[in-house]
Formats: sequence, C-alpha cells, structure tokens
Amino acid sequence: MAYQMSTFPAFGGVRMDLCDQLLNADASPDACNVDTRSGALRSATGFSKTVPDLLDTDEPLTRLYVYSTQNGDRYFAVTRDAIYLYRAAQRDWHVIFRFGVDTPGDKLDFLKVRIGSDDRLLIANGSEQMLAFDAATDEAEFFGSAEKLSDKPVCFAELYFGRLFCAGDRTAPSRLYWSKAPGDGRAIDDWRSDSAGENVSGGHVDVGVDDDPITGLFAMSNQLVIVKRDSMYRLLGDRPSNYRIVKIDASFRQPLHTACVRYADRLFFLTDTGLCWYDGQSVRRSAGSHALAPLLKQSDLSVARAAANDDLLYFAFGSRVGLPCNDVVVEYDVQRDRFMQRSGFTAADLCASHGTLYGLTGAGKLVEFDNNNTYDGDPIHAYWQTPRIDFGHKETTKTLLSLIASGSGRLRVRAASNGGVYETDTLLSSVDNSVTEIPLRGKGRMFTLRFSSVNGAPFTLDAPVALLFDQQRRPM
Repeated sequence: MAYQMSTFPAFGGVRMDLCDQLLNADASPDACNVDTRSGALRSATGFSKTVPDLLDTDEPLTRLYVYSTQNGDRYFAVTRDAIYLYRAAQRDWHVIFRFGVDTPGDKLDFLKVRIGSDDRLLIANGSEQMLAFDAATDEAEFFGSAEKLSDKPVCFAELYFGRLFCAGDRTAPSRLYWSKAPGDGRAIDDWRSDSAGENVSGGHVDVGVDDDPITGLFAMSNQLVIVKRDSMYRLLGDRPSNYRIVKIDASFRQPLHTACVRYADRLFFLTDTGLCWYDGQSVRRSAGSHALAPLLKQSDLSVARAAANDDLLYFAFGSRVGLPCNDVVVEYDVQRDRFMQRSGFTAADLCASHGTLYGLTGAGKLVEFDNNNTYDGDPIHAYWQTPRIDFGHKETTKTLLSLIASGSGRLRVRAASNGGVYETDTLLSSVDNSVTEIPLRGKGRMFTLRFSSVNGAPFTLDAPVALLFDQQRRPM
C-alpha cells in the first residue's frame, strides 16, 4: 500500500455516550468552547461586562433577570437574602427587597405584566407576597392585598389567557391560584369571586396531593403546564367553567424549575438523564438526549439554570458536586440537534433578552455574550478532538504525514497514537483561497487528532480538512 488521502468533511457537536469509533465523522467525543454551526471549526466568542460594577456580597448569587422597558433595561440579581437592582446613575447594586426567610434560587420567578394601564415586573419570591416593580420609579411595592386574596407568598407566576396564575404557597404547596379576568374594572391583582359570574372570577384548585408540591408553572399556547416534584399536569381550557387538569403520563426525571426553558411552544428541560422536551401532549427525549450522559452522570444539577436565545438553548450546571457555582454551560442547537460545552467561567444564572444572552458569574459580574475574543479578559481555551481513527483497517499501520487545511489564526494540532504524541503550532494563512500544509508525525494502527487554540487566541479551521498518510500492511 502507499500514500493515501482522507478528509474530515465537517465539524459538529459533542457526543460522549457512544464508543468514539461508532461516531459520525463530524462528531467529537471531547470538544469545548468552539462554534461548529457553519460546519467549520471556530473558537467560540466570549462575553464582556454589561455594567462596570461587581455585585459584592458574601451571600451566594442565585438568580439574574433583565427587565426590558421603553426607557431602557433594568438589571436584577438575587442572593440568598435579598433582591438587588443595578442603578446606573449611582453605579451601584441597590437592595430593593430583603427576604423575611431564606429563599433558594429555584423558588423565585419573574413575570412582566400589565395591571390596569400600568406595566410592572412581578417578582414571586416565596418569602412574602409578590412584589411589583415599577421601572418609572425604580421602586418595588407589595402586589395585591389580603382583601383581594392576592397576598399569598407564592414562588411561581404565569399569564395564561389573560389571567395571572400562581403557585408555590408554602402553606398550600399543591394549590394553583388564578386571578379575575381583566377588563370592566377587574385586574389581575384581584383573586376573589365576582358577581358577574364564574368565568370572570378568580379562584384556586389543589392539584394532586400536598406531599407532591408544585415546583413550576409554564404557559404554552393552549395549556398551562404544572410541574410538581414527582409528577406533571396540564391545565386545559380558557375559563374556569371549562378548566380541566390532566396528568401527563410519561416516564422521565422531574426537572428543576430553573432548568426548564420554552422554545417554539415546547418546554425543554435538562435532567441528569439527558435533555427532554414536552410538545403539548407527551414528554419526548431529544434525538441526542444521551449525548452528554457521562458528563451529566457526575455533574451537580441542583442549581442548574437555563435560557433560550434564538435557536440555541443554554444550560448551566456544576461539573461535580460541591462546587460553589455552576462551571459548565452546555449549548444545544435545536435545529441541528447538536450539543457543545463551554467552560472557563462560572454562571450563577443565565437570562436572554431581545436576542442577547446575559450571565451572572459567581464573582458577581454581569456580562453579555457578544463578539469578544475573551471571557472578559480571561482566555477562551478552545479545542475539538476527532474520534479514534483507523479508516476501517485496524490491521494496517498508518504513518501520518501532513494535514492540508485553510483558515485563519494560530492553530495547535496534536496527533496521538500508540506510537506516541506529536504536537505542532501553525499560523494558518488568511490569504483568500490559500492552503496551509501542516507537517505531522506519528505511527500506529489508530490515532486521534486534536485541534485547539494557542494561548486562547481565536482561530478558524475551514472544512473540509485533508489528511495525508501512508498505510502499510503488517507482515504476517
């Protein structure tokens, strides 16, 4: 046998659950901080500070929310003991509410609403009755009243067919509340019955039993999804007279409220068994549901967070139990059913607003993901590794000769086989239509290639990439 040429046709996502020799040519058993959406391999872009000032607190950071208004954005951060608002004029994080009791981050919800003719941001915190934040004054006041039966210390809030639905009252953990139908003098802060009849009245119902508490509410186009600790229900109907609550029969691990995200009228959620989604009828697993199984098996999802931005879903969690903050972010491309992981920063929470993904780091830094080539000054260490390659002939010995590629930036190529490891750095030619030939060494029956950044500098490796090698049959 003699010199032979093979190509890597494209670069794709991470797939950790299969023997790497069974992977498709575009899948990687190990990749991080790269973008492969175009088929080429690029370093992922990073983030920069949204506001210049850190939230300096001894309490653990739990939540982030960006409230977009006609007069600009308002940035909220939550710790175990308080809710903070960033004040641009004073350049500080100001406490707008301090919890009466400890409130974990997965028991808090934000919701934009209109009360009468006023826009407000509701903050359901489970500590006391909900708060209503007014962007015109940058102040928060209690929402509702005991007289209107809307002073419940709920954790979750959603709008469904114009009504406000709430749950998470620690005194009635399975109770679902709803407001009056707004209009004709009625508003969503009134949860009482109304003389005009049942269909405009507020009310409540207990869903299941109290030892299976409600842990999340999510409104879809034609139903309200009620997540409980051990089960899931859906509320159908557009008015109390035709409300029906139906249990969703499916076998799946129950999701954490903050690990759920809506996309295209579907509810996606990450559990330690993989990525699932609810389509309005039943719970399904994504085609690549188990792609991250080895990673999820050792991870800590107890404070997992999720956000959706365009066609990408983001899930943040801890790489192992006991870490003070999430240190892994998994990016899921819904259209391509592909996963990619990011690391090199911490993420207490994620939030998307008007096409921008925001993050709150464990150090109290509010950032937005943009075209920055660093994670706000920290280098982005990007790499993509091929599966083990034998070209269908384990019986032959391959000698690597060169890699023929195009792209830009400085690229590190690492070739590993049973004959040893060879690593080289090359500056790819950025001249149009130019090709760079990268000499390689290595001899063995099987080998892997690893493409990575050098000192965190960005690079692009176009597809396809050609590999020149010599293949010889072993003597019998």
